[in-house]
Amino acid sequence: MKYAETLIYQVLAERFGYSGFLSTQKEIVTGLLEGKSILAVMPTGSGKSLCFQLPALILDGCTLVVSPMISLMKDQVMQMQQLGIAAAMHNSMQSAAEQAKVRSELISGKLKLLYAAPETLLKQSFLELLDTCPPALIAIDEAHCISMWGHDFRPEYRQLHTLRNRWPQTPCFALTATAIPKVRADICKLLAIPTENQIIESFNRPNLLLAVEPKKDSFNRILGFLKSHGNESGIIYCMTRKTVDRITDKLIAEGYNVLPYHAGLTDLERHRNQEAFINDEVPLMVATIAFGMGINKSNIRFIIHLDLPKSPETYYQEIGRAGRDGLPSTCLLLYSFGDVILLRKIIFTSEDMELNRSHERHLDAMINYCEQNGCRRKPLLNWFGEDYGDSNCQMCDNCLAEVAQKSDVTLQAKKFLSAIYRAQQAYPAARIIKILRGSKAKELICANDNQLSVYGIGKEWHEAQWFALFQALKRESCFSEAYPNFRLVLNSRSWEILKGERNFMMPDSMLTVMLEPLQGEEDKDLFELLSDLRYTIAQEKKVPPYIIFSDKSLREMAKFYPQSRNSLLGISGVGNFKADQFGERFITVISDFCRLSGIAEVRKTQTAQPAKAKTELISKSQQVADYTKSGHNLQECMVYFGVQLSTILEHLQRYLESDGWLAPAILNKFSTLSEADNAKIRACFTELGLDTLSPVYNALQEEFSYVDLKLVRLCMLAELAETNHRENAEHDRDMGS
Repeated sequence: MKYAETLIYQVLAERFGYSGFLSTQKEIVTGLLEGKSILAVMPTGSGKSLCFQLPALILDGCTLVVSPMISLMKDQVMQMQQLGIAAAMHNSMQSAAEQAKVRSELISGKLKLLYAAPETLLKQSFLELLDTCPPALIAIDEAHCISMWGHDFRPEYRQLHTLRNRWPQTPCFALTATAIPKVRADICKLLAIPTENQIIESFNRPNLLLAVEPKKDSFNRILGFLKSHGNESGIIYCMTRKTVDRITDKLIAEGYNVLPYHAGLTDLERHRNQEAFINDEVPLMVATIAFGMGINKSNIRFIIHLDLPKSPETYYQEIGRAGRDGLPSTCLLLYSFGDVILLRKIIFTSEDMELNRSHERHLDAMINYCEQNGCRRKPLLNWFGEDYGDSNCQMCDNCLAEVAQKSDVTLQAKKFLSAIYRAQQAYPAARIIKILRGSKAKELICANDNQLSVYGIGKEWHEAQWFALFQALKRESCFSEAYPNFRLVLNSRSWEILKGERNFMMPDSMLTVMLEPLQGEEDKDLFELLSDLRYTIAQEKKVPPYIIFSDKSLREMAKFYPQSRNSLLGISGVGNFKADQFGERFITVISDFCRLSGIAEVRKTQTAQPAKAKTELISKSQQVADYTKSGHNLQECMVYFGVQLSTILEHLQRYLESDGWLAPAILNKFSTLSEADNAKIRACFTELGLDTLSPVYNALQEEFSYVDLKLVRLCMLAELAETNHRENAEHDRDMGS
């Protein structure tokens, strides 16, 4: 049966708040409504769930959704209920009364969506119950679990052909984000899905920034990353429980709000920790791979892998938890060959040689990804049978390095290559770097490496910088690696540098690029207010904040300033139901903010960036400056204007840059830095300039926070403004005389 396109778009807009479909969504929705069985392989964040949720609202009867985890069911049921859609789940964690209520709603025809695990659905009693009200559609989520060649095989999933045999006329929709060709063939065969009914989207997630860094000084690398990402939500994945606990304890000692997740915790502890993360009560989780499969949290901004994943599928699934709202997010993997050795011991334990060979192919693919000198998307997507054609993705460390500014590090390159030569080309990179930095390690002393002429000549750089140089030299084949132990060997390019025949230019650290939070176009102050309101409503409703509105919806509100119901309905993710439920409260906050700031609503159809006019920005900055001049401290400014300290400092800087004047003494009294630290930062700004913070932050080896740097820069700008003001006054006086 065919359904009118107008009806499909009406349901899409009124129930889900979207004006159009993404990529292949429309093809899948119309295909299912026509009675076709389909396998869809779509990347995380591409809207897989909507493909069966929308048809469920149009079809007569209830749609049966097979889901592998209770947490995943719970999340989707909550989302449906917040859209006013009759959805329920039936699982082993419910009481007998709760299960009876769900069965009653199913029989009476009240439900449009019923979520259950394979173990529940395959019980004879449940199958007989479904016979009384056969499903209108069967949707099988995480369908890769069907295949023993998949990365997350579950034997119960292979029994799902029972559902197809029992109701052969009911369309079946199998969906997954990770399935190589062999797995896709297995799914189609088991579920009797015609091979021509496969819809395979690109596996590319263009909003994910991919990076691999050497696993050296790893905890300090993590700290540097977190310092620049504030309270953004993220996950740090570790291989073992012991590592999870160790990293969690160290981060807590550094003052971070963080929780662990692994199989060694009780069920109650894991549940509490996961709920705290989902509800935005804790921004950071340190976890084993057991964490995340049942989470549909849309605003995870970064994923850090402290250890090497065992396969591309595992890695792809884990980084897929970042940026589900489509906004830029960072995926950082710390890599060492020691992880490879450990993984080989862990995964090559089966007596099944074919299975061991399969594991080895998966691990080799991960090694290839980590050691890739070109675009990282190419080997990752190629694993899934996709050829990535772009020459530069501009969203991985290697591609960014090609277009990044470069620094002349010929002197350090000569030191590195000289150390290889003096060590008789017998050592790997890690040993060479220890020699350069003058390490007192026992292995060096026993081998008399401390007697080499190059011992200790590289103390001006820390270990991470030397490893960055090693990677840059390796990328340009300025040495070779030989066995055993990956020892470094000089080649013709090495000697060109050593003899001064060519300079060596190294791209500025790509990690620096990733440390900078990716800026959007939205009003940061309004976004914070809307986030606070979202959290308050979520607490009232006892649901996670992203169930109310996603970050993407809030960012659009903070970009276009909608101040009427019609304007709010134009925001992505805002349908009639949510507008009725929450619209008035969000409109009130936006209207109050715009009135105080002198900002007008921006039509979403405008093509120009809806940035506030310069005069409006200056007006707000003028208010902050005047309030500061009247004797209030920075903390009082924060409370009065309802923004963070960093925002106050940005307003004051904007005021100074628009020819405003602020007595340096007013600002200097706000600093808590010692005279020595203040002088150290000032000297660095004097050398590197006042334009940007990152070069100074990195040059000072992340010793000071960005807020400290902003305040010192502000004082220096105020002093410059005062000097200019005095010189102009003297010039005017001289001219007058």
